[in-house]
Amino acid sequence: MISNIILAFVLPWFIGILHLLKKDKLLLILVAPFSSVISYFVNTIAYYFGFWEVTPFPKQKNLASLPFELGFYPILACYLVFFIRTSKNPYFVVVFMSLLTTLLELICYYLEWIIYGNGWNIYLTFFSYLFPFLIVYWYYKYLIKPYILL
Repeated sequence: MISNIILAFVLPWFIGILHLLKKDKLLLILVAPFSSVISYFVNTIAYYFGFWEVTPFPKQKNLASLPFELGFYPILACYLVFFIRTSKNPYFVVVFMSLLTTLLELICYYLEWIIYGNGWNIYLTFFSYLFPFLIVYWYYKYLIKPYILL
């Protein structure tokens, strides 16, 4: 569990604060809480249906994944928005970040940090990242819409 806390909570926030806070002070404040709620929602549904479990406490459901929901996924969503701002094709960035996150989860799967069940596989994992990242992007578009005219 200590490794989950360090790798999925402390390290992402350390990187996010050092890098993103210098670039845009509001990005972390606006995007991270929203993406954390989405992450918690997706993981709760997946645990309920038995699609995946996170070690070292697979039967505890949310306890082992809490560092991811509060650290790793919110910082990834902030970087998603950060890269979308510099890109001409935001949907390419969403797909790329979904692929990258899926690849990271595949590594965790092979290290047996994540256990799949009830027919879940890495292809479905891609969509479990794609749709939330799309929602984060649309949320960001909704947030900046009133400020475009300024």
